[in-house]
Amino acid sequence: MTTCAVWIFLSSLPSDHSWIRSVSKRRRTIVVGWVALIVLMNIAALVWPGISDFIPIDVKPLNILIAILTVLLYLWAAKRYFLQFRLIRFPLHAAIVFGSVLLALTEWVMVTTMMWTLAWWLYHAVLSVSALMLLIGVIAQYRSNKSAAPTFRQASRVPSLDRLRIRISGSMQNLIDATETKDEYTAGHNYRVAMYGLQLARAMNLDSERLRALARGGLIHDVGKIRVPSEILNKPGKLTTDERSVIEQHPVAGYEMCKYIGFMTEELSVIRHHHEKWDGTGYPDKLKGAEISLPARILAIADVFDALTSRRSYREPWPLERALQVIEEGSGTHFDPECVAAFVQLCRRGELVVPQDMEPSYERVLSSEETAAARSAE
Repeated sequence: MTTCAVWIFLSSLPSDHSWIRSVSKRRRTIVVGWVALIVLMNIAALVWPGISDFIPIDVKPLNILIAILTVLLYLWAAKRYFLQFRLIRFPLHAAIVFGSVLLALTEWVMVTTMMWTLAWWLYHAVLSVSALMLLIGVIAQYRSNKSAAPTFRQASRVPSLDRLRIRISGSMQNLIDATETKDEYTAGHNYRVAMYGLQLARAMNLDSERLRALARGGLIHDVGKIRVPSEILNKPGKLTTDERSVIEQHPVAGYEMCKYIGFMTEELSVIRHHHEKWDGTGYPDKLKGAEISLPARILAIADVFDALTSRRSYREPWPLERALQVIEEGSGTHFDPECVAAFVQLCRRGELVVPQDMEPSYERVLSSEETAAARSAE
């Protein structure tokens, strides 16, 4: 039970936590070692039935202290998953909340009651229910997962990307949907930016792990906008300094949300740093040059390119050459010069595929010319 509590506790930590990064680097070794240890312990118990007598698991107050630690780990995990559930309403998180609370209860019952009593039987019943709830949550997550590869294949028709397996979990899809509901402009924007970024990354020979990081981060890079008040996000006019500062916090908000739902370091860097600039004048962290991860530098170009070449309610899409001129002018200031050179070359060779099938429909019509200036500044 304590071992289970430790693993559930670790799963509740943000993916940028030092413990999680350390475990992730050694995950294969840890899994193999853990399975081997369990097998050896079971073999030892079968060969030497009395070996458990040498393990002081029933010695007071040690067993009470272990039980308290186990209960606290379960309750901490339940709290973290409850906060996540409030944010994205994903069934797996609800299952873990209830399962963790029930497991905490069973741990305490196991230590404080005698065998064959009513409470002892209650322990087994509650344990079975908690295990069932966790199993249902895992099945729900598995059934809600889907591959984004067909989407990218249909949109880009780039054979080199066909073998890239990108999984979209239910929680990730919920966040994508919430983002597009909050801001009509982002309808299709996330997908197009991810696709443009993938093509540029492939042209720059990034490995498959970085391609996956860029794809997953790109699909959800603007999720932090759901934390921005609608009156600011959709304001028909120029933003004030205070409003601009609120908008500029959306990468941080997205980062804070996604680090609790399984996004790893490079994926999180795409979400947090896609508005950083090569010369250090971007936001939110004022990173400069190579301090910005390469996937984030690539996505910065894709993000601006899509903003310029997409149809908006207040203007027609810019032609390719005009958009490329803006990208080239930003080389060395806004963008990584190497990424700009690769992107321009990709476009001029006619190899950049535009995902026409993902062109969004806009129902809201803005009449203010000032809105165009405000939007282009984004």
